[in-house]
Amino acid sequence: MSELDFDGRPDLPSEAGNLFSNKFNPDDTWLAKAPRELQIEAMRQWFYARYQDPANDTPYNGREGGYIFVNGGPHDPNDRIQERFDGLVEYDVMEELIDELHQEPGGDRWAPIDQEVDYEWEYENFYSTLPEHRTDPLIMLNERLKQIEETLTQQSQIQGFVIQLLHSSTITALEAYLWDTTAYWVTKNKDILRSFVNSNEDFSQEKLKLSDIFVAMDGLEKKVIEYLQKFIWHRLDKAKPLLEKTLKIKFPSIEKFMPEIIIRHDIVHRGGRDKDGYPVLVAIADVRRVSDMVSKFSRELEAELKKAFPITVDPSTPIAPAHPDMPEPF
Repeated sequence: MSELDFDGRPDLPSEAGNLFSNKFNPDDTWLAKAPRELQIEAMRQWFYARYQDPANDTPYNGREGGYIFVNGGPHDPNDRIQERFDGLVEYDVMEELIDELHQEPGGDRWAPIDQEVDYEWEYENFYSTLPEHRTDPLIMLNERLKQIEETLTQQSQIQGFVIQLLHSSTITALEAYLWDTTAYWVTKNKDILRSFVNSNEDFSQEKLKLSDIFVAMDGLEKKVIEYLQKFIWHRLDKAKPLLEKTLKIKFPSIEKFMPEIIIRHDIVHRGGRDKDGYPVLVAIADVRRVSDMVSKFSRELEAELKKAFPITVDPSTPIAPAHPDMPEPF
């Protein structure tokens, strides 16, 4: 039985294919013999790598009947899944995934993901926005939580759908904070970069010819950043050992986040309904409770970072403004 994440989805093994490719394509030989739950997950990741909810970037015109699929489509998961996996996977297995995809916002009308993106340019552009100071991740987290609170207080009649999105946004804020923090330390400290590579099986087990060592070293930091970009940060069970081994710190408790991450999954991937089809009920108080959890988590993590890497006072380094009711971190 494979390990399940907080969303109830299993991890794919390395033999399933290149899990960090922008266009994941499962190995057919492995797929044909894989357990049912792994077949479903592999097909799901293949589909997500190529198709998306049209709300993401498809032009919409209500007078013209809705979305205008300028890049092709719409695509029905029933057609695309069978077209790719017929003969490899039993129909009832494909049907289970197709039914789940039909329940997501894309329904039977998904838009293609533009695979012609210049990823090298995208990387360089993104790389320029990496945190410059150790306080930047906390500053950005507090700003996100403040924006969520302002949205809650500034709307007199806030709708349930908006409350759901704000709940999801608090988990997204936590994900961004973890990414920002990790990205900062691996790019600013060569010892931490080395620790990350040595403790991460995806890197430590990679074999190199002696003649390729210097080429690999030159591109190592970029490769690590690309890896972190693809890392699923709400997988706190995976983020915990990653940061503990890399930064030599104690990761704050994650147990209370587990049910909230499941709720986030239902909001984002099931259109605000749980796996049984019932609406996810989220109140304003729930959003504030989760926001407080995220804030407390960040304080505890910052305290661990402060112990592991004592702060050297630098007048040019900004100080993170506190989240409401949160004491200054330093």
